[in-house]
Amino acid sequence: MREEKLQWFLIKKFIQILLIVSLAAYGITMFINRMVWPIVLDEFFPEHHGTVMLGGTDILFLVILILFLLLIRALQMFLPVGARESMQWLGEQMQGFFSNLFPQLKTDITVFQMDRTDTFFLFLIVLAIAFVVLLPYLIGAGFFARITIREFRKIQEEREAEEREYDRKRNLMLSDIAHDLRTPMTTVNGYAKALADGMVADEDKQQQYLRAIQNKAFRMNNLINLLFEYVKLDSEGFSLDKKELDLCELLRENAALIYSDAESAGMELEIDIPDERIMLMADSIQLSRVVTNLLTNAIRHNDRGTRIGLILEQDLDDVYVLVADSGEMIPDDQAENLFEPFARGDQSRGTGGGSGLGLSIARKVVEMHGWELKLVQQPAVQRYWKAERYSKAFVVCIRCV
Repeated sequence: MREEKLQWFLIKKFIQILLIVSLAAYGITMFINRMVWPIVLDEFFPEHHGTVMLGGTDILFLVILILFLLLIRALQMFLPVGARESMQWLGEQMQGFFSNLFPQLKTDITVFQMDRTDTFFLFLIVLAIAFVVLLPYLIGAGFFARITIREFRKIQEEREAEEREYDRKRNLMLSDIAHDLRTPMTTVNGYAKALADGMVADEDKQQQYLRAIQNKAFRMNNLINLLFEYVKLDSEGFSLDKKELDLCELLRENAALIYSDAESAGMELEIDIPDERIMLMADSIQLSRVVTNLLTNAIRHNDRGTRIGLILEQDLDDVYVLVADSGEMIPDDQAENLFEPFARGDQSRGTGGGSGLGLSIARKVVEMHGWELKLVQQPAVQRYWKAERYSKAFVVCIRCV
């Protein structure tokens, strides 16, 4: 996207500069035709015939011819007598060609009949004319090059800033991983040491410690598995296994798997999926992970009595999968970074039970499919008419081809 914007920006600037350069070149051409060439021809070729009115390209070509004739004249001075005659013949042939090409500048005086002083001044004047004619193009090219360099430098700076931000987030993620692993490991180590040292004599207390160790070990294992999935999705060798599937059937299957969890949490899971078949190319395993992550996230971070909706809406060729809920809305400062790894408030780290990786994994999978995952809250959620009675919704935007 960034490269495409740069491409159109440079095309627009190139057209603008080209128009300005063309106007400037036209003005210079008119000035040379009306003011310079008559003086030059009257001074150096007093017997020329006709009026002078040349285009910009003609002026450049004429300047090149005159410079070539002057170069032949200069070389003639350093050659032996026999060679001088050959060079003069070549110069006269070139001037004849020059006269046939520009009949309005035809003259009986040749460059080889001028004295050295006139030849020198004619050379300087013609060189100055060539420079003035080319000046708008040189300035335009330099200005365009400056714009291009500036834009590429800006992109380079943005990429460097993104890399620094990536490193910062990576270090933060590693810190969060260490934090989330250290707390249960400390508990496991303490309980295991107490049991090993025989400090817990009561059998019920021993069972309580063993259950705590089991729960903490399960949490650590779950975190490591999620981290493995996150890294695997970001690895170079990973690719989706896309096959044709029925989206409606996949959603119903995942809703059935999560239904008991919603009931245990005291929540109502509402399903609004059409009976028709909606076929698309997708990785069924990874797409199921997205749906279950979003549903689990809704169950884990809302209070008892919350209504959770799994909804599918269609709008022409676009399909929207919504995981909505009636719980409290997420503050804007948290919503901005909600899809970042470990993007949870410190207050929820000890009690929320989540790893902070689920939403990040979900977004990665969705984007790898070429889709979009976003959070919408009231009043924006009313744009989806089936979800307008919920307070917020995670929306997977799919274009079925």
